[in-house]
Amino acid sequence: NRLMASTAYQGAGYDNPSLAKWRPRTWSGHSALRWDRESLVNRLNDVARNDGWASAGVTRLVDNIIGSGWILSAKPNYASLNLSYDEAEEVADRIEALWRDYTQDVDMWCDAERSKNMAGILGLAARHRFGADGEAMAILIWRDDAPGFQTAVQVVDPGRCSNPMGRMDDKTLRDGVEIDDYGAAVAYHFRRAHPGDVFMGMPNQWQWDRVERETEWGRPIVVHAFEAARAGMTRGASNWAPVIRSIKQATDYEDFESQAALLNAVMAAFIETPFDPDELMDSLGADGTSAVGSMYGAMAEAQQAYYDAAPINLPGVRVNTLQPGETAKFTRPEHPNANFEAFVNAALRKIASAVGLSYEQLTMDWSKVNYSSARAALLEVWKGLTSRKNNFAAQFMGRIYRAFLEEIFDKGLIALPANAVPFDQNPAAWCHAEWIGPGRGWIDPQREAQAAGLRIASNLSTLQQESAEQGRDWKVNALQKKR
Repeated sequence: NRLMASTAYQGAGYDNPSLAKWRPRTWSGHSALRWDRESLVNRLNDVARNDGWASAGVTRLVDNIIGSGWILSAKPNYASLNLSYDEAEEVADRIEALWRDYTQDVDMWCDAERSKNMAGILGLAARHRFGADGEAMAILIWRDDAPGFQTAVQVVDPGRCSNPMGRMDDKTLRDGVEIDDYGAAVAYHFRRAHPGDVFMGMPNQWQWDRVERETEWGRPIVVHAFEAARAGMTRGASNWAPVIRSIKQATDYEDFESQAALLNAVMAAFIETPFDPDELMDSLGADGTSAVGSMYGAMAEAQQAYYDAAPINLPGVRVNTLQPGETAKFTRPEHPNANFEAFVNAALRKIASAVGLSYEQLTMDWSKVNYSSARAALLEVWKGLTSRKNNFAAQFMGRIYRAFLEEIFDKGLIALPANAVPFDQNPAAWCHAEWIGPGRGWIDPQREAQAAGLRIASNLSTLQQESAEQGRDWKVNALQKKR
């Protein structure tokens, strides 16, 4: 019987007090998020609006992943496109020049709302992806009225993607996303207005548009970027979700400590009368009780009337009057509590680790790090940030880039060698690219620059790799040096 009651893994047993009542349900990757996503996103958005640490954390992520925008380094696969290396480089230079015209247009035609250039689009999408929503969505629109490039991007709040009229999920419809038998998205359902919008009548909140993922020939229409934590997920979950309780507890604790410290800082004064009604009652005996009560009430009223007529005013002090025989007693708790800083710092370390930042980056407190520890932290964090950047580039920017390439090839803006494979026959080979994001930065510029020179000299790296790591395009650097 003892053998039957035991488990091979202690974590699966129920005899430990910590595990006895821990019986979580079996959730799939999709169902775990489906029922709780709205409440979770609403709470995280509220935290991002009102909590300084959460707001700062999202900003740090966007700054480190997006920065002031990405630089395109086009890398068409010359081997599968029947091009020589030099021919591919020449075509890439032309693509990059057109991309700069498109993404840095001062009239902002690349944005459907015409309020942002591509850096702004990326930054907004990243705030959704790495913030409360855990995903970024956009629709690619063809604008006939645009003077140059017709491809425009409209970032869509993920809260608008949902099942029409609150329909239950089924085999092919999952939380606003239509999927095929393999689980691949084929179409998205978007409300015409966000459920939180307030208009006169609000007619668009109850109307949905079905938007296909791409055209018949493969041009992207809907761009959806998220990182699936488990197989079968059709929507994204925020990396902030596991630490939302810690954020709320730390915020509440900070508020309580601030209130307690504020109360302790208030200086109060009390005026006592030396007259004791108990002594008066004892002296008069039981027969004088009613008389004492009447006298006591009259004295109290006279005392209150006197101080109302001639109040005592001291700057920053509240003066109170006490009834005869009353004494004010105070407790003297120490605030802020001695463990306050340790508690908050522990919570911030957990939050920073969950979202992929170092404690120093989240808090901007560099007072307790030296060169070695700062460099070690930076290297570890940079790996995670690079991974997220590359994933976001493939899912979001890569799709926009594909639509842009299709447009410029269809318009004949790129002159190709006679033997080159056309875009429509191998779009994947033409879409190869690297995206140069914000620089990693230097802790010790002299030593790190010397190390970079040694890596290049020993053929362990290239000028392109070293420049890209610092957020620069080596071609631009070379042209400037030549000039």
